[in-house]
Amino acid sequence: MRVKLLLLVLLSFFLMPVGFAGISLPLVDEASLKLTFYSDAKQLSHTEPLIGTLEAVGREDEEISLPNLQERFRGFAVVEDFSAGRVVANGKACARWRFRLTPEASGPWDLRPFVFTVKNLRSGQIRTVLTQGASFPAPPPLPAASGGIEADLSPEWVAPGWKTFRAWLLPVAGLGVLIALIVPLLKRVRRRLQERTLSPEVRAQLELERLLAEGLVAQGLFKRFYYGLTGVVRRYFERGYGLRATRQTSQEFLAQLKADPRIHPEERDALAEFLSLADMIKFAGIQVTALEAEAATRSVQQLLAQAAAHRQARVEDASSVRR
Repeated sequence: MRVKLLLLVLLSFFLMPVGFAGISLPLVDEASLKLTFYSDAKQLSHTEPLIGTLEAVGREDEEISLPNLQERFRGFAVVEDFSAGRVVANGKACARWRFRLTPEASGPWDLRPFVFTVKNLRSGQIRTVLTQGASFPAPPPLPAASGGIEADLSPEWVAPGWKTFRAWLLPVAGLGVLIALIVPLLKRVRRRLQERTLSPEVRAQLELERLLAEGLVAQGLFKRFYYGLTGVVRRYFERGYGLRATRQTSQEFLAQLKADPRIHPEERDALAEFLSLADMIKFAGIQVTALEAEAATRSVQQLLAQAAAHRQARVEDASSVRR
C-alpha cells in the first residue's frame, strides 16, 4: 500500500500539467501517447543557454526510445542531453529527457520532425512514430553596434607572485640596511661640517656636553671618561692655538706650552695639573670616585673658560694695534 502511494506521488509529479507561462511545444498528441518539449523560459536568449525537458507519456507496457537529436535541433550551436528517468504508475509511464541548448546568433530556431520507436514490453512488437516540427520563440534582437570599443584595452595590474616577491625581498632588505647605516653617518658628517664653522670654544663646549651625555661616570667607566676629557682639552688647544696637542704625549704637550708665549702661566699650571692626574688614572690604574670625576669636569670647564677669555683678549689687543 505504501509503495503504491509513493508511486502515485511520483507519477503525479511527472504527469502534473504544465501550468506556467514558459515554452511548450507539443510534438505528438495521441490518445495513448503524448510527447512535449517544455521549458520555464518564455523565449530564447543570446546570453543564456535554454534548459528544457522532453516529456513522453504513454502506456505502462510500452517503452519509448529516442534517436540522437543532436542534428534535429536547428539554430543551436551546442546541444546537450541526458535521460531524466522513467516512472510507471496507474497504467501509465512517463519518461523524461533533459536538454541544454545554446542558441546561435541567427535563426531559425526549431526542432525538426524526427522518428522514434515505441516497443511493447509484453509482445515485443516495435512501432515507429513521426513527430511534428516545432519552432522556438525567437530571442530578442541583439543591440545595434554603437561603433565604440566593446572591450577595455587598458592594462590590468596583476599582483606579483611569491617568486617575484622573494626576488625583490633581498635587494629591498639590503637597501633598508644600507639606508640605516648611511643616514647616521651622513648626520655625523653634517654635524662635523657644521662644527668646523664654529669657534674653538663653542666646539669644545659641544664636545664636553656630548661626553657628559654618555653617562660614563654613572656607569663607573672612569678611565674611558678621562680619555674623553683630555681629548676635549687637547683638541681645543690644537684648534685655538695651532698646536699638535692630539699627537703628542703629555710631556711633549706641556713642553710646547712652556715655549709658547700665547699661553698664560695660570692656564699652563692648571693644564699640567690636570694632565698629570689624568695620566695616572689612564695609565697607572689609580682609582677615583664620581665626586673626583665631577671635580675634574669643573676644572676643565674653568680651564676652557680662562683660555677662551685670554685668547679673546689677545684678539682684541691685536685688533686695536692694527687700527
